[in-house]
Amino acid sequence: MRLADLLRHSRSRRLSHSRLWANIACAAATIMFLVNGWRGSLTADIWLIYMGVVGGYSATLRLIAAYRDRSRA
Repeated sequence: MRLADLLRHSRSRRLSHSRLWANIACAAATIMFLVNGWRGSLTADIWLIYMGVVGGYSATLRLIAAYRDRSRA
């Protein structure tokens, strides 16, 4: 996978704004998570929010892709 694949639509190969902003949001959340970890100020609330946002987004994308593949078959 190339870095550009994170920003382009898989079929048209054009810039995908939804992919762009979703990856920016996940990167910003990850950076803030790491900063809070470095400072020693991670709480259970921060863990839950981070895992819910980043992990939930990834799980939702996989669920949608699986549903689309199943409906095409």
